[in-house]
Amino acid sequence: MLRGGPRTTKVDARALVEAMLFAAGRPLSVEEMTGLTGLDAKEVLDAAESLLREYSSRCGGIEVRAVEGSFVMQVRGDLAQAVAMVAPRELESSVIRTLAVIAYRQPITQSDLARIRGNKCYEHVRILERMGLISASKKGRTRELRTTRGFAEYFGLQSANPEFLREMISRKREMIGITPIYESLARRLGIDYVVVNPYRPDENDTARLREIQLLVASPGYAERIREHYSGEILEIGTSTFSKLKEGVERLALKLNDLPNAETLIREIDAAMREYRERARGLGPVKPLTPIAREIALDMRLEIGEGVTAAADYTGTGAEIIIPTHQESNIDIIERIRQRYDAMLEGLMQRRR
Repeated sequence: MLRGGPRTTKVDARALVEAMLFAAGRPLSVEEMTGLTGLDAKEVLDAAESLLREYSSRCGGIEVRAVEGSFVMQVRGDLAQAVAMVAPRELESSVIRTLAVIAYRQPITQSDLARIRGNKCYEHVRILERMGLISASKKGRTRELRTTRGFAEYFGLQSANPEFLREMISRKREMIGITPIYESLARRLGIDYVVVNPYRPDENDTARLREIQLLVASPGYAERIREHYSGEILEIGTSTFSKLKEGVERLALKLNDLPNAETLIREIDAAMREYRERARGLGPVKPLTPIAREIALDMRLEIGEGVTAAADYTGTGAEIIIPTHQESNIDIIERIRQRYDAMLEGLMQRRR
C-alpha cells in the first residue's frame, strides 16, 4: 500500500509502477520502488514484469526493460537515434564528458578520474550513480567506476561491453594528443588525452596520430609534424609564464570545458608577480639567446650591457645558463621556475 494511503489493489500497483518508471526517466530498482510506494517486493516485481511483457507485445515506440536488477521505461533502442534531436538534454555537457572518460577508461578509480576531470567530477559521479549509468565498488581508499547496462540502454547502444563502448567513443569524441612535456599540463587542466611523439613516431604513435583531432605541441615544429600528422595543431609556448598563460587561455577557448583552467591561470599570475618582485633592482642582463631574452623581459629586467645569459644548448660561455633540456616528467610550472631561478641566482651572484 502507499504510505499514508489506502490499500492498493493489484491493478493499482501495476499502474503505480508504470507511472513511476515513466516519471523517473532512469532505471529504478525493485528495492527503490518498494521503499517509495510501500508495496512489497513481489507486488513491484510482478507489476514490472507484467509491464515488460505488455510493452514488448505492443511493438510500439516505448519499451520497458530489465537492467541489472532494475527496470527502465525508455524509447525503443532502434528508434533512439531518430528521436535524439527532440529528446530533453538531461545531462550537462561537463557531466557527459566525465561519463565519457569513465566509459572509455573503465575500470577507472575515482581518484584517477579527479586527476583528469578535476574535483567537480565527484558531483558528476553522484549524478551518474543516481541515474544508474555507472556503478562503483570499493578499491582501497578510493572507488572503482564502471558503466552499467543502463548506460548502454540510456544511449541506445547495442552492447554494454567495455571494448565496444571504447570503440564507439573513439569514433565520436574529439581525441586530444599531447607531446610528453605537456602531460603535466593536461593533468592540471583535466584534459582526457593520449601521449604521442609526432616527430619520430613509431607504429603506436602513427596509429594515435590517425585517431586524434587536435595535437598540442611546442612552437616551431609544425613543418616537421606535418610529415606525419594532418590534423589541427595548437602550439603552446613554455619558455615563460606569459607564454604558458596565453597557451592555456587559447586551449580553454578551444575545448570549452577545462574544469581547472582558472585555477592554473591564477597560479601562473601569482608566479609572475613573485619573480618580478624578486627581480626588482637586479640587472641589467645581456641575453645571448632568444629564450634568455624572453625570460628577462617577462621578469621585467633591464636589457643592456650586463650579465650574459644563454640557453644551455648553445654551449656558450655565458655567465648565466638557462636550463632547457629538462626531463619531460617535470611539472610544467616547475620547468619554468627552474629557468627563472637560474636567471635570478646568476644576477644575485654577480652583485655579491
